[in-house]
Amino acid sequence: NNLPIFNDYFVENFHSSLRHQTAESNSELQIIQKAKIIDAERNNNPFKNSFVNLRNPAKSQIKELKSLEKKVSLFLFSIFDKIHQNIGNTKQINNDRYPKFYLPSFDIEVDVKVLPLGWNTQKIPADDKFCDANNCLLSNSIDLSNGIVLLCGHSFHKECLSTLYDDKCNFCFDYLSSGIEKNIKSLDQRLSTSLKENEIPLFEKENNNDDENDEEENIENILERTECDVENQYDIMYQQWLNYNDI
Repeated sequence: NNLPIFNDYFVENFHSSLRHQTAESNSELQIIQKAKIIDAERNNNPFKNSFVNLRNPAKSQIKELKSLEKKVSLFLFSIFDKIHQNIGNTKQINNDRYPKFYLPSFDIEVDVKVLPLGWNTQKIPADDKFCDANNCLLSNSIDLSNGIVLLCGHSFHKECLSTLYDDKCNFCFDYLSSGIEKNIKSLDQRLSTSLKENEIPLFEKENNNDDENDEEENIENILERTECDVENQYDIMYQQWLNYNDI
């Protein structure tokens, strides 16, 4: 479909050139002949044609997209092929609190914090077997269609996950539970620790019940005044709306 390449510019430009190269005294035949000459001079220009791209842009874009698709496919294939070839070759570099691992497929060292959650637990995902269950019920099974890989990185047979772990990863659950408990104890300890001389308490205790009662009364008064102000504003706006209807 070549219709989009036509517009009024080319017609007006050609008409302007024709008027510039003809006179009012020219006959119809002379004007037609001159128009053919102008058209021939424009379209039969070897110098211009050597720089003109005669390819269909739509076909060119489709060809480029197909070529790009193949390049991306080859790139992904090479990446996954490297990962497959290096199964079991991932190495732990140190025993720090947050250990680092070497990924041979990418030839980089990464912190354990960027890996899936399972690598932060005491039971990291196994490389030499599929099911990470401690007492796998199907240890001799090689049917991977019965398996499932969780987002944490641990993998199980569906039967093992359902029967032994109640459809959840106990390794990651225990890791998160202990972390939450540890943080709660730390927070509780900080809240119960006496303040130093240069520290300011977040809340000051009231010395007597009278002050507490006065504070509650003040809050009630503020709420009542706020509610009254809202009612007054509503009445004013409603009256303005009625006035608009009367106009």
